[in-house]
Order: sequence, then structure tokens, then C-alpha cells
Amino acid sequence: MAFYQTLDLSQQQLAEIYHDDVCLADPVGEHNSLPVVENYFASLLKNLHYCRFEVPESHLPDGAALLIWQMIYAHPALQRGAKQQLSGSSYLQFRDDKISFQRDYYDMGAMLYEKIPVLGR
Repeated sequence: MAFYQTLDLSQQQLAEIYHDDVCLADPVGEHNSLPVVENYFASLLKNLHYCRFEVPESHLPDGAALLIWQMIYAHPALQRGAKQQLSGSSYLQFRDDKISFQRDYYDMGAMLYEKIPVLGR
């Protein structure tokens, strides 16, 4: 959670928290293996002004976690770079003290499509 609360756009810490054989699934698709997840993060974050997460609620059953979060971000192509917020959640499973599975749930329309002037709501 600390990593995401101060998300470093260089993602140098991904190997410290994600298992080599990680599977990350989100509304965009499924990303398997640490190198694929690293490339995915790089492509997502490369044009952002900033991105961080607030995690007001977490549940930690044995070997898993459920995080309820708010993503705070700014992208120059979305509403002229203004601060954006998105609600979502992540379900995590662990192996060898690292994240081996992550499924993110969020509304892709609220994140992106509704912010584009031509598409709007």
C-alpha cells in the first residue's frame, strides 16, 4: 500500500512487491509475468503528470488482500491536465511475500472515456 500511496513513476520498486510470475488483470486486459507488468506500468504512467492512491479501507484475509482505493492522477490530454479522481478496488493474492495475482476493479468510462470532450458521458 505504501508503494501505491506514493507511486513512483519510475516503478523501480515493482520487482520488490510483485512476484516474477505475477498475473495482473484489470479492465484493460490481463498481464502475465513481471516484465509484462513492468512494460504495462511504463505505458500507463509515461504521460501522467502524477498518479497516487489513497487506500481508506483494506481487508486482509489469510494470504490475500482487498483494497478499496481512490486514484488521484492528472494527464495532459484529460480535461486540460486537471486533477482527476477514480474509485476502485484491488483483490490481491500473495506467494513468497510478493503479489502473485492482482485484479483491479474500476469504471473505465469514469477514468477515461467520460473525460474526452467528443465522447463525454
